[in-house]
Amino acid sequence: MRRFRNLVKNHTSVFVFAALAAGILCVVMTGYVIFSNIGAIGGFLSGVARVLSPVIIGLVTAYIIDPLAMVFEDKVLRKMKNGKTRRTLSVLIALIIVLALAKSYYETVEDVAEKINGIGFGLNIDLKAIENSVNNMLGNLVNNLSDNLSSVLNTTKNIGASLVNALLGVILAVYFLFSKKSLLSALERLRRAVWTPKQYEEKTRFWNRCNDIFTQYIGCNLIDALIIGMATAVFMLALGMPYAPLVAFVVGVANLIPTFGPIIGAVVGALLLVLVKPAYALWFLVFTVAIQILDAYVIKPRLFSSSFGISAVLTLVSITVGSNLFGIVGVLLAIPVAAILSFVYDERLIPWLEKKTSDRAVKTPAPASPEPAGEAETKE
Repeated sequence: MRRFRNLVKNHTSVFVFAALAAGILCVVMTGYVIFSNIGAIGGFLSGVARVLSPVIIGLVTAYIIDPLAMVFEDKVLRKMKNGKTRRTLSVLIALIIVLALAKSYYETVEDVAEKINGIGFGLNIDLKAIENSVNNMLGNLVNNLSDNLSSVLNTTKNIGASLVNALLGVILAVYFLFSKKSLLSALERLRRAVWTPKQYEEKTRFWNRCNDIFTQYIGCNLIDALIIGMATAVFMLALGMPYAPLVAFVVGVANLIPTFGPIIGAVVGALLLVLVKPAYALWFLVFTVAIQILDAYVIKPRLFSSSFGISAVLTLVSITVGSNLFGIVGVLLAIPVAAILSFVYDERLIPWLEKKTSDRAVKTPAPASPEPAGEAETKE
């Protein structure tokens, strides 16, 4: 036994190197297995996401609608003594408002199509020829239906599945909203059973901070878009400009997109107005620049009571990465996600690394200072 301990003691570096090599080999082999089966893993994850898509849609929809329901529950209907009735009425009112906005959005899309058709006639675009071409394409498709039946059925199946998942998601969202308190209570019991009291407090504080960031960002951006849209509509109506409701809606929705949204709204509005009267487009662009400056320096600072604390560079990088990975959803959620990552970096990662460095410094003894040459000779 003593011989084995001496062997280990004398060859510690060899054992450390062997353990390190074995660890690197395990990591390389694990990475090779994962990358060689990336298709199967991706297919499995895609299947899981497809199965859970109604639940995911329901949770996201309920999360978005819940702040509006909370406004009615805590502010408008706060005098109602029956909490269950107050919650039910608040959810119903929020759902009615969302459905009304969805109906308004659909009508606006139809209005856009009609305006485009009107602009098309003004520019002498032969829409009849386009309609004939589309009819010919549909005729060819019907003639070749037997050859393309499989792809048509698959496409119809996918569209039907998407519609069913969306409908189930909305239904589940309603149930989630009505059962919010019981679901949160069950989740809290599970968290208390799994985590220690200290872990529970830390993680609860973390998730509450993340929820505050998302809620503040979504709610304040919706209010900001409403203010910008209404201001644009009032300005256009005051100057007698056409398409005021349509352009105001486009500007308000585009304003939800950070950084590039105001540019998109300005370009779309100017293109619609320049076809009617170039002076309208010029005045519209001047007003857009003015309202965006006012929005950046007055409106948004007042809406966002606490800054997200992220730099302009991080904002631009997060928007770029989010758009490349998740499209328009990634653009809309880029800033709150970046704010959460910045919060985790400043308040979690850096303190954890500092603590690790401090603990390692305490455990490592300071090197002994060399003795002066005179004292060494005296000892001899």
